[in-house]
Amino acid sequence: MEINPQKRAFLDLFQEMNNQNKFIKLSLSKVHQAQKDLKNIYVVPILIKGHKMLSFTYRSKTQDQVKNYPLEESIALVSDLVGVSFLQALLMSEENECQLLISKKGKYKLIQKAKISSARSLTHDLEKKYFIPSKNNTYLQLLGVCDSMGRVKDKQQDKYRQINKYVELMSVWFEKIDHSKELKIVDMGSGKGYLTFALYDYLHNHLKLNVSITGVELRENLVDLCNSIRTDCGFEKLQFISKDINDFSSAEIDVIIALHACDTATDLAIYKGLKAKAELIVCAPCCHKQVRKDMGSNTSFSAITKHGIFEERQAEMLTDAIRSLLMEREGYNTKAFEFISNEHTRKNIMLVGRKLSRSGDVKKIDLEIKNLKDSFKIERQELEDLLSRN
Repeated sequence: MEINPQKRAFLDLFQEMNNQNKFIKLSLSKVHQAQKDLKNIYVVPILIKGHKMLSFTYRSKTQDQVKNYPLEESIALVSDLVGVSFLQALLMSEENECQLLISKKGKYKLIQKAKISSARSLTHDLEKKYFIPSKNNTYLQLLGVCDSMGRVKDKQQDKYRQINKYVELMSVWFEKIDHSKELKIVDMGSGKGYLTFALYDYLHNHLKLNVSITGVELRENLVDLCNSIRTDCGFEKLQFISKDINDFSSAEIDVIIALHACDTATDLAIYKGLKAKAELIVCAPCCHKQVRKDMGSNTSFSAITKHGIFEERQAEMLTDAIRSLLMEREGYNTKAFEFISNEHTRKNIMLVGRKLSRSGDVKKIDLEIKNLKDSFKIERQELEDLLSRN
């Protein structure tokens, strides 16, 4: 079948931009005949194991899916999509932009224009030193944090700062633990893997530590995405598995991480770290529902707990204070501090426990826990229950 001349010119320009290493991005939009929940497709260049590929991000209402193809296959795929599945295509290079518009009646219109770049102060070109640089970073590109040129996307600036702040904090704690053996790290509730990839990259590639990391995540689609990116990056000692935290078992855990594991999932992650005698336990607690539901209303602190927002914050403080005390009872030195600024998220408290050679004062700590629970008429706390049952 003969291709429309304007579509042919568009595809030729797409290939030329890639051949000259000037291609930045291609976006396909205005869905015509595609999967009903597919909104658009973004295509960016990426380097995988030294080979140039094009990364296609299929964006739908519920999730993003990433697939990588060589150039020739990518051109054939775009040819099949343009004018059939999508009626608009925007092609961007370092020098110009090209837009292809197709009407429902099949009429094509090709618009080309040169890009206008404004002069910038030299001070803005001085790149800030980050623990995790964005340039030539395959996983940040595939996760949608930055573009093919290494520029962090506007909507991902907070995420990028969070990634670097996390790695900065973790670097301090990893200085304090034994490096003479392979460190087995488990990340409970790893999600889309932003922080897991960054931590592995920093520890393995920058600090040259002998580490292996397992990301545990229930959602299979995220596990598949992360394992695909892991393969593209050549991160051999990083893996992701689809499993409920409750079902994960391993006696060999040197470091356990649980960031924003919801409610009692944080307790379960801490418990597994305590039972494995992990050297380091790191968690950023989330959704303190269990203690809040068990807090009595008729206490000497009812003036505080009668207000919903105060009650919520009090439950957070009580839950994490009890968790910290229980970790100290099991022989851990604990620290609690702000992970990131309040302006980004209120889920910003990080609780860290480092294993000591001695246990805590059990009687004294048990009394402190009892006093806290009695004061707010709390019947139970999940981590305490897990430790008492086992």
